Amino acid sequence: MSSIDRIEKLIALSGSANEHEARSAAYLACKMIREGGYRVVASAPDPWAAHFAASAWTDAPAPAGRPRARRPAPDNRPRRRVPCEIGSAKRSGLCAVCGEEFEEGSDVAFPILASDGNLGAVHADCRARWSVPEDP
Repeated sequence: MSSIDRIEKLIALSGSANEHEARSAAYLACKMIREGGYRVVASAPDPWAAHFAASAWTDAPAPAGRPRARRPAPDNRPRRRVPCEIGSAKRSGLCAVCGEEFEEGSDVAFPILASDGNLGAVHADCRARWSVPEDP
């Protein structure tokens, strides 16, 4: 993750309802901007926006005769928790539960059972929610 991405996330987090979290995020964002020698400027308007405003790239409404696509039914199969152990990530990757990134060296949970070996890894905090459908 680049410094700019991290600064953008901290700025977004500074709008948190939790006052302490918001204050800490704003402080860290300012600190990273100052230490990195970055300048904060207003974003320029997109010069191509006017050209593509009424083009074929916009979303067209669905035809009146066709029903909209439905969401798949929720998975109501019985589920089991994945037994796991906490370790250090050997490389960065995506959490199998929440889908967010974890970095190399961070605490992650790995499955213990060989049959669960292809499930990947999850954040240590996400391990309580890690479940898979039971085998029939």
